[in-house]
Amino acid sequence: MIAKEVLIKFVEGDKVAFDKIYAAYSSGMFGICLRYTRCRDDAQDVLQDSFIKLYQTRERFNPELSIGAWIKTITIRTALNYIKDHYRLVLTDNDLKFDQLVIEEESEIDNRELKERLLQLLQQLPDGYRTVFNLYTIDNLTHKEIAEHLNISEGTSKSQYFKAKKMIQVLLESEKVER
Repeated sequence: MIAKEVLIKFVEGDKVAFDKIYAAYSSGMFGICLRYTRCRDDAQDVLQDSFIKLYQTRERFNPELSIGAWIKTITIRTALNYIKDHYRLVLTDNDLKFDQLVIEEESEIDNRELKERLLQLLQQLPDGYRTVFNLYTIDNLTHKEIAEHLNISEGTSKSQYFKAKKMIQVLLESEKVER
């Protein structure tokens, strides 16, 4: 946890305070960047851009609030912008109503194994699937919020999420066969 005095100095532009914040949060934010990007180099670019934006907007930060939540929001938005600028993000509208889809019973997957493999699996997903899956499952945005962030319909968000889950399931099952 960063002391309030450090946060106040950060808002005032103190580089040492910024370095302390970077040291405390950069590894966690790098994990977020990896979830959204295809490789470590892209994740590093997003992380760097996120902390540049953090410093540039420091005067808007209220030292009474959680800096972690603020950094996470900046990082996710920066990752989404990076995806839009550098990846061919393909999201398609699906006329099917998500609620009418028959979702098969999910096979039991060891949660521990899933957590260990999630990052690798996410990087195997197409950009659209990965982005929606991250926003919905990990960052807890609603499909309505995702639709607003990505300029898509709620149905597209739901469809991309469903397809991402199915693809992850297929990847996990193919791993079991290979073992």
